Amino acid sequence: MEISEAENGKSAIIDPEKNVLEQALEKMQPNDEDSETEEVTLDETELAKARERERILCRDNRKRDLLKSWLNRMFRIKMTDGRILMGFFVCTDADANVVLQLASEYTEIGGEERYLGLVMIPGRYIVSIEERIENLYSPWFG
Repeated sequence: MEISEAENGKSAIIDPEKNVLEQALEKMQPNDEDSETEEVTLDETELAKARERERILCRDNRKRDLLKSWLNRMFRIKMTDGRILMGFFVCTDADANVVLQLASEYTEIGGEERYLGLVMIPGRYIVSIEERIENLYSPWFG
């Protein structure tokens, strides 16, 4: 091993067994840490985060597809006060409010029908929701 003066006046250790590039890389790397290991760990963390985002998006897409499949289908909604509303599903929101169009109200099963039109049912008043299979296809929506 030789000691030589660098151009800037500082001493440098030159090992004739290693080329200049290897020596420069050793100087750049911290003593106790291997930078390749850190990069791999960082990449694995980023990969795990990307997989988690993908899983969430996939789950959200399945839920979104389910909601889309309900559009313009006849639903029967039972409310806490005993009323039953039947109409075509239009939309919902994060608070579980439901909007039905061409809706009718029944006071009890087999009771008198009252036409309401477009209604928004607050989620807190919904007891149950079911799809009416026999009225699956509406004459208004094809």
